[in-house]
Amino acid sequence: MTDLRLRDSLVTEGYMEEGPALTQDAMAMEEGPALAQDAIAMAEEGHLASDDNTGAALAPSMEHADGIALAQSSDNTNIEPSTAVNFLVTPTRRSSSHLIRSSFIPEVEASLKPAVGMTFDTLADVEKFYKDYAHDHAGFSVRIGQHRKEDKEILTKYFYCSREGYRKNNDKKDDDQSGLKGKKRKTRNVMETRCGCQAHIYVTRGPDKKYKIASMVEQHNHGVVSPNHRHLLRSNRHVTDRVKGTLFNCHKASIGTSLAYRFLHVSDGGFQNVGCTLREQNYYRDLRTKIKDADAQMFVSQLERKKEVNSAFFYNFEVDEQGRLMRVFWVDATSRKNYIVFGDAISVDATYTTNQYNMKFVPFTGFNHHMQCVFLGAAFLANEKIDSYVWLFKTFLEAMGGRAPHLIVTDECASMKAAIGQILPETTHRLCMWHIMEKVHENISPSLRADEDFWNKLHTCVWDSETIEEFESRWNSMIVEFQLVGNKWFGTRFLIRESWIPVYFIDIPLAGILRTTSRSESANSFFNRFIHQKLSFVEFWLRFDTALEYQRQEELKQDHKSLHTTPKLMTPWAMEKQCSMIYTHEIFDKFQKQIVASRDHCFIQGIIERDEIKLVTIGSTSKKERLVHFNKSGMIGRCTCKLFESHGIPC
Repeated sequence: MTDLRLRDSLVTEGYMEEGPALTQDAMAMEEGPALAQDAIAMAEEGHLASDDNTGAALAPSMEHADGIALAQSSDNTNIEPSTAVNFLVTPTRRSSSHLIRSSFIPEVEASLKPAVGMTFDTLADVEKFYKDYAHDHAGFSVRIGQHRKEDKEILTKYFYCSREGYRKNNDKKDDDQSGLKGKKRKTRNVMETRCGCQAHIYVTRGPDKKYKIASMVEQHNHGVVSPNHRHLLRSNRHVTDRVKGTLFNCHKASIGTSLAYRFLHVSDGGFQNVGCTLREQNYYRDLRTKIKDADAQMFVSQLERKKEVNSAFFYNFEVDEQGRLMRVFWVDATSRKNYIVFGDAISVDATYTTNQYNMKFVPFTGFNHHMQCVFLGAAFLANEKIDSYVWLFKTFLEAMGGRAPHLIVTDECASMKAAIGQILPETTHRLCMWHIMEKVHENISPSLRADEDFWNKLHTCVWDSETIEEFESRWNSMIVEFQLVGNKWFGTRFLIRESWIPVYFIDIPLAGILRTTSRSESANSFFNRFIHQKLSFVEFWLRFDTALEYQRQEELKQDHKSLHTTPKLMTPWAMEKQCSMIYTHEIFDKFQKQIVASRDHCFIQGIIERDEIKLVTIGSTSKKERLVHFNKSGMIGRCTCKLFESHGIPC
């Protein structure tokens, strides 16, 4: 398991103390690209004594050399006739023989060239001068070489052509290791970029604390890069702060690296102006490597900062004996307010893909007055054991002031079911129909999957049955007709029918809204925007925060629309006009469909009055009868279809 250790202060105190680097405000998620820079700086304990491998984290790249002839062999031996005749055979060379080219001096004005005796105030000035010469005028890439220190002061330093020296040959070592395992080790085919070039400058620090070029070699043993290829030189490629800012914003918006790079190409006027390649601009890959041991700590630190800004922000977490993060729950002030209004019926979904630490993401979701999904809190759990869900529901109740929901809908999880029975005994628990119906495809034959009549009858049976007797009759007929009598999956679904078929919980207020597939599909679409297995906690939070803002902005847009526009009426009835002023547009649209249906498809078959009670039998063009029970003194009506009880909308 990836080590997600928190500092000792987190383990012992339960909150994030002010500490070195990790709790600085510079690490705040809101500070854009600085997050990535500070995270890397925090993770690195210091600079290497030698920066010979500068740029090693970037993808290997081959500098382009224009107009270079085929290399001669190192011993200048003529090609034998037999070899010359067989010109289709790929030329080969001995591994001990290196590629040597003729001497080449870049054509650059003397005033722009380095020269022995030149002095500079700092090593940074030396590096800038040599790179400007190499990139803008000569056409080669620079590699920072080794240096010598005394009393923490650098006394000497080399700056090489990037093609200096040769890479070590590890073929023999790999063969030895593969022999031990009895299996040849798979190696990556990396292009050779070094050819023994000796071009360099060597600087020394004088008594005046300035650096002087003590020696240099101007000649290269390879061709240089033409001007239209110089933006591809490795040392000439870097991710600027502006590019980091753009990439950071794209990352928050869940825009992938390829699309972000294409955007940079267009906005900057060409690839040569971007300053990096596609692989190099994915600096979040390097961020994950740098922060992997502090990722959980940074995530909890961010939650603590949220609480410091707004005391109504709630979070809690637990760690194991080794200080590894095992579970964490959070909910902000807006979500806690939403729960007071929209918390009667909620869903808890533990089917989302995990993050890179295999921790399960578990969101709590409700629905608002526009029939939109609203976020009511979320958690990461290291496992799906009963005690994890017991902790989760206890923490959720604590965050919501001890107020339990009337209805909770979950996926088929035995551990979650057991925890709900312990912590939420008064809450009605039902299974998510959407997840169950999504599994039908996996449990029927290919021919049945393509049978439109089967799907129509299945949906009519599951969704449209208004009584238990009607459902069971339709189910049994469907099972026989489509030869599913021996199907174990359908048999098991029927045994647990009371936990997922809508007709069995039609009396529960607003249960009909959560049963609809559109609610689950909407929530699934929302959370899948920022959840996948490659994300760290820090990356998750960046995307999550942006997505949550988007969700709430959509609610504001619908509020504005309902307040400042008026829906078109379809009938002259006063009831329709009154409801157009009471309901939001989304709810009114559903009510209006009932109004129109009652006008066009329903008719009164009979009326019976008994004191304060009026019984009205309603017929319809669908040949289905319903009975309306109306209390005249209380002015309350109930229909056997129970649309008002389950959806809150009069039929």
